[in-house]
This record gives sequence, C-alpha cells and structure tokens, in this order.
Amino acid sequence: MTRSAYWSEFQQAAIETKLARELPEHEAIAVLDLVLVPVHWKVRAKTEWRERSGVTQYIPGQVLHREWRPASEWETAEWENLPEEALHALGVFWQQGIYSIQIVEKIKDLPAAIRQRARHVPARKIARKGRTFALAGDAQTLAVYARRLSGVIQDTMGDQRPTPQVMEQASLELAQIALELEQSKTALKTRARQEIALALQGRFWEVPAMAGQAMADLLKERVRDYEIAIKSVELAEKWRNLMADIERRFRNCYRRLGQLGQRLQEMQLSGVAIEPSVLLAIAKEAHGIWIYLQEPTFNFGPYYHRLQEPEFHRLSRVLDHAKEGRASTVFNDIELAAAKLEAVAIGEKPTRVELLREKETLL
Repeated sequence: MTRSAYWSEFQQAAIETKLARELPEHEAIAVLDLVLVPVHWKVRAKTEWRERSGVTQYIPGQVLHREWRPASEWETAEWENLPEEALHALGVFWQQGIYSIQIVEKIKDLPAAIRQRARHVPARKIARKGRTFALAGDAQTLAVYARRLSGVIQDTMGDQRPTPQVMEQASLELAQIALELEQSKTALKTRARQEIALALQGRFWEVPAMAGQAMADLLKERVRDYEIAIKSVELAEKWRNLMADIERRFRNCYRRLGQLGQRLQEMQLSGVAIEPSVLLAIAKEAHGIWIYLQEPTFNFGPYYHRLQEPEFHRLSRVLDHAKEGRASTVFNDIELAAAKLEAVAIGEKPTRVELLREKETLL
C-alpha cells in the first residue's frame, strides 16, 4: 500500500536536498531525482490502532502537487493531544474542530494530471455525465440526504407530539441514512452520522435539532465539494497552459535542430570542406538546445521520458565531435535528437492528411 507523504516530510526529504523543485506559478513540483519519503499510518484492529510504516517513492516524470485533505480518524485522535507548536511543525490546519493536512499527490504525467483535474475530480464531486448515462456525484448524493433529513424534521417538528407511527418511520429513515454514511471518511460526514445516532437515541423534541445539525454538516460538505471542483478545474487550466508552453518549446527546438541538420547536410553534399569554426558554431547551438531542455519545467512525462532517450543525449557530446572535426557524427547527433522531439513537436499519431500527403509524394 502506498500513501502520499505529508508536505512537511516531503519538503525536508526532497526540496531541502534539491531532489525536487517547486514551480509555484504552475502549482506543481518537478522531481529531479528519485525521492524516498518514509511514511507511517495506523489501521484499526478490533478496538485498538496498530502502527504501519513504509516508503513512498516519487520519480522524475510524475506531476506532484500539494493538496489539502481532511484528517483520518486515527490522525484526528493523534493530533487532538498535540500542542500548537507540534501541529504547526507537521503542517496541520485546525478549524472548528476539523483537522486538515497538506500532502504531496503524484500523478503519472501531465496529460493524466489535466484529465484528473478537469474531468475525474469534478465528476466525483458533482456528477459524471456521458452521452448515454449520468452518475450522481458526492454533491448530488448529499443533497438527497439533506432532503430526506428535512422530511424527518418536518414530520417530527409539529405543534403536537408525533404519533408512534410517525416516530417509527422517522427512526427507520434516520437509521437508513446512518447506514449509508457508515463508510464515510470525511469529518463532516462522520459528524453528521454521529448526530443522526444521537437523534435515534433522543426524545421526540430532540430529533429535529439533531437531524437539523446533521443536515447542516452534510450541506457544508456539499459546499466543500463545489469549491474543490472549481479549484480543480482552475488547476487543470494552469497545467493545460504549462503543457502548451512545453510543447511550443519542443516545436521550436525541433524546428531549429532540423534547420541546423539541413544546413550541415547541404554543406556535406556540396563537396566543399566545412570550416572548423562553422562546424563548431552549429554544434554549439545544438548543444545549447540540449542544455535548454534540461530545465526542471520539462521534468514532466511524457516530455521528460523523450528527453531521457540515448539518441537525444548524444547532443551532450556534440561539441566534442565538432572539435574532432567529425561532421558526419555531428549531423547524426542532430538528426537523432530531432527524431526524439518529433513525436511531441508534430504529434504522436500521424493524421489522415499527413498519410495522404506522404502517399501522394511516393506514388
């Protein structure tokens, strides 16, 4: 089982050691080398909590993001007894009896991160709508629970004592809602379930107040769902802009490498000796492109993985080849590196138009 590391622990293990770097303008973290963060958690075994531990890996190419999540049951129990200084050191946020912690979330690559934030999170929180189906999200489910609790309140809040039949029906409805909320993990849902449990044990005049408090907690959770969905889409927009910027720079580098290769090839085919200074100038520009594409901004998959190919890393030796006067090797360095940028620069899949154009050229 893998768990996301707390931001405070990741910061110490990765940011301070320069194994990873924050990109605040993109709300992302670039992994520069393998990061190993020890993590611990607890699992319930009957009536007690048992400690578990492990190591979470963060590898180059993943998109890392700082994310707030509500505290789990065992975390809440552990943090309730901690002084404010210790909570601050852990990065724990406390408000109205609810604890939250900032974690480091990892996503496979940039396109997957955008899909998750633009589609999956809003679908889970609000609704998932396909061409032939619609699945209710958490917010819609919470609205249904709130309406059911409102019905219980209306039935039990009359001027006179409710009949036994009304109380029995209210108890059945409350028990069913509590059962459906049994697997809920969030603090607000847990608190709502506890209020419902109290309502089931309370006297008839206490039922509306306790059911009303449960309804309020569920509606607060619904508000939180919408806020999370909105922020998720806004983050997807930032990552989409980052992806567009990376691909634009890939295209520019691909185009320039192609121009350098063409220039060198034309000189080779002309039969005229290539001046050492000219060959070195071409190699310097190609080497500069290699250096440029080593920036942390490019450390997200699938772009990062393209840049790790041996063919692209031949550009790291292109200056040595030029100084040795090996024009053919310099050309090969440039050509192979350009080929590795091609999938991003002009698209992974050939288009129908591209295939037709190639066919017309050949036939």
